[in-house]
Amino acid sequence: MTDVYVVGVGMTNFGRHEVGSGKRLAVEASLRALGDAGLTFDKIDAVYAGTAHPLSPRGVFVAEELGLTGVPVQHLSNASATGLCVAHEAISAIMSGRAETVLAIGYDCPDTEMSTLSVIANERQAPPIVPFALLAARRLQTGAAGEQHLAAIAAKNWNYARNNPHAARRASEPVTAEKVIRSKMAAAPLTAMMCTTWSEGAAAAVFCSGSALKRTQSVPIRAVASVFRTTSHEGGRGGALEEQMAAARLVGTTALSKAGLRPADVDIVQVHDAFAIEEMLYYESLGFSDPDETHLLIERGAFGPSSKQRFGLPEFSTDGGLIARGHPGGPTGLAQIWETARRLRQANSDRVGLCHLIGLGGLSIGQVYARD
Repeated sequence: MTDVYVVGVGMTNFGRHEVGSGKRLAVEASLRALGDAGLTFDKIDAVYAGTAHPLSPRGVFVAEELGLTGVPVQHLSNASATGLCVAHEAISAIMSGRAETVLAIGYDCPDTEMSTLSVIANERQAPPIVPFALLAARRLQTGAAGEQHLAAIAAKNWNYARNNPHAARRASEPVTAEKVIRSKMAAAPLTAMMCTTWSEGAAAAVFCSGSALKRTQSVPIRAVASVFRTTSHEGGRGGALEEQMAAARLVGTTALSKAGLRPADVDIVQVHDAFAIEEMLYYESLGFSDPDETHLLIERGAFGPSSKQRFGLPEFSTDGGLIARGHPGGPTGLAQIWETARRLRQANSDRVGLCHLIGLGGLSIGQVYARD
């Protein structure tokens, strides 16, 4: 089997950008990733680009700005899962032998004004906060969590984002759970600081085969496994969110199994934490805690800084996650890879990272990265 490596990562600031900035942002992130890899665009064999917003520019126009070289340019759109889906295709292209070096780009900034909520409405979907607020309320009613646990998750992510220069929400001072609880109510019991913010931006990664490593100059991170599934209704049992969490469990366990690893081997995890309750559910669905113990672990500081050393459990959403890093649908997955590569390249104990995203309509994708 062909080994695949991430050899370059780059991203722009997430936040609000001028309408029509999509190409510029995508090019900026791409050039940073290429520079990190020590490559120029003419050394790339294929380009995979992805956007979630339907009015963001197509990938071929980004490639045109980088300098068309005749290589294939594929454009993907898979809602919030887009970035990891783009990476999945890049990995597949190298494993199949179709390419040795691939540029994966995710970006979102519409060419004309149209709100993300309008995009969701046009797809005949309810705002995502509605089912997650209901789920959070039900969880609190069972006594298996309280608002202080949701607030602790959100505060953790806000504080991680303080060290991410590209995060959309960077607090000037440490954020407490109390401050999160006191913030404006978005949809009870979720406050505004427990929820993601819509934003724009771009992120990119350069993937290559083992044989192409000698052409690059960065510290390589191995893409060990990538697993992509959609939900299964299993005869109509359970609601959409239950099915989505079941798919996350399947994807996570399959990806780790393909990598020859166990949950205990994972040091950092990036997830679709659009709402604090969602991250809590991923602790459980990805196999890191049981529902009856999750709130107790959160109280003790698990899943945050030094979690692996203290509890044998990974740190989650280490760049601030969707809650604080921000969530432009197209680049989010590649921002996860940017953060995973950053952490695994450091001279510390982090060796294995898991990235997971869901996408509107039942998509679930998980990837494992490791430092050799």
